[in-house]
Amino acid sequence: MSQANIIPDPAAFNLTSFADLLFRRAPLTGEDHETYDAFHAALTQSLGPATPYACVIAENLIALEWELLQHRKMRDAGLRCFTVEVIAAAFVAAQKETQKSKFNAKTAQNAGKKLAQRATSPEPQIPHAAQAEITALGMDPVQVMSEAYQTSNMGVTHHDLEIRELEKRRREVKRDFDAVQKHHPPEAAVIDVNADVAARVEAPPAKPRKTRNWV
Repeated sequence: MSQANIIPDPAAFNLTSFADLLFRRAPLTGEDHETYDAFHAALTQSLGPATPYACVIAENLIALEWELLQHRKMRDAGLRCFTVEVIAAAFVAAQKETQKSKFNAKTAQNAGKKLAQRATSPEPQIPHAAQAEITALGMDPVQVMSEAYQTSNMGVTHHDLEIRELEKRRREVKRDFDAVQKHHPPEAAVIDVNADVAARVEAPPAKPRKTRNWV
């Protein structure tokens, strides 16, 4: 068995694990460190890096996956913000059209903002009821979302572009990871091979057979 397939012992380098060499990521604003730790642990277990170098590539891959999630969250947060503005403005316009002389701008703006917040609530049942209110006012929820996308401009487009770039980098890093894993079998298989070699080395040499000379 080639030495290239033997995983070094971290203890030989005064380490408990080669993971000790990896950079420990500090959480950013809006992130939950416990969620990241659980995400990191689950993906590491799923990828199953077989060597220290594979661990480094896996760390890069996990970082890209996490960054993708964060950009999607930021894009959606920005889109919700613009959606609130579009719904509130549409509500005020509808109230001004229907109430005529009784129209009160401040009251309409407050009511429109509350409706918009309900429509963009993360609770599943709340947006459903709010969309029914939006439809009753003569507005199409899909059209409202379309206007929010158009209004957002770079506020959302920036994250879309980042997501595309990150997805491209993720595919490249995954190819590198798969290539490294392909040439390094799982640790269990290497350990079995090493144990088999050690057993052959430590076994006492067999005694030569006695032969009779029949001549």
